[in-house]
Amino acid sequence: MKLWRLYTGCCLKPQKLCPRGNCFGCFRVLLGIFTDACVAPVMWLSVALLNGIFYECAISGMNDKRVVDLFCKNKTLTCQEELARVPCSRSKLSSSEQVELLLMFRAQSQILGWSIIITAAFVTLVGACYKNCRSEVSYLQLTFWRRYLEKEKQHFDELTAEYANKLAKRNLQSFFDRKKPEAMNLPDYKAWEEISAYYNFSKKEECYSILQHYVEKGDKEFTPEMRPVLDIENETEMS
Repeated sequence: MKLWRLYTGCCLKPQKLCPRGNCFGCFRVLLGIFTDACVAPVMWLSVALLNGIFYECAISGMNDKRVVDLFCKNKTLTCQEELARVPCSRSKLSSSEQVELLLMFRAQSQILGWSIIITAAFVTLVGACYKNCRSEVSYLQLTFWRRYLEKEKQHFDELTAEYANKLAKRNLQSFFDRKKPEAMNLPDYKAWEEISAYYNFSKKEECYSILQHYVEKGDKEFTPEMRPVLDIENETEMS
């Protein structure tokens, strides 16, 4: 949701993407989104490498002299010719040679898999430590902030479903009864635009979300120049 919240409508209104021309802040937010998006592919790649089957099929099928020389070092010419068939158990090599090559493939694959897992864990730990070190709020306030956003999202989903249901029923009732519909007081286009912005905590205002900022400050402070600057420090959002 972060990506679509940031990008929706940005072609027509570029200031939504980089408020106040803060391209560096925009880049940091995009970096955070990209990092989150990489979690699933990295985990999938790690599991595939630990299993070994994907790697042994890929590496044995590479028509590269260095790869062939690496696995068939001090072996017969048949090894070089039959290397690609080893994972399929269709090579003309002896069973002992096939087992030896398969063990080499899987050992390398698992080394790569564990290397990726350890590297990802280390980068995640360093990133979390840096993020908490740069936090403008205490640990307990940060915990409260996250709880608030969880509840805000929960109630937002409930109320949007409720109001959407009311609006749909009103329109259908009006259509079938051939009567003028009753007025419904719903947020206007500008209000939806403002609460869809990306917001970062400010000690001067101490609002925990863009919705709270809009409710307490109204729309008088929401201009392209006054819109909160994009930032990823202490970033927590209604996602």
